[in-house]
Amino acid sequence: MKSLALLVVFILSLTVIGGPISLLLTLIPQRLLPLAVIKITSFFLALIAIFVGMMIIINVNSIGAVILALIGITTGIIAIYRVVKIIPKLNKN
Repeated sequence: MKSLALLVVFILSLTVIGGPISLLLTLIPQRLLPLAVIKITSFFLALIAIFVGMMIIINVNSIGAVILALIGITTGIIAIYRVVKIIPKLNKN
């Protein structure tokens, strides 16, 4: 039963932590990390958070899990938007 609980914690953490971390990566100044590293890492973390969040919403009936999944999906979508639309404009200056 411990292994099942650890699996659940790991799956939820992919969404709950992955989405906000990907959003925070888009806010890091370019001088600290190369822009390509920021964009690729943020994009893949956001995709994982969105995918796992959608699977949680589809398969779980708990309102708490749905709220956690919505947090991950929302921050993942905002992070992908920042990677695609905002960061290339910052690079041109």
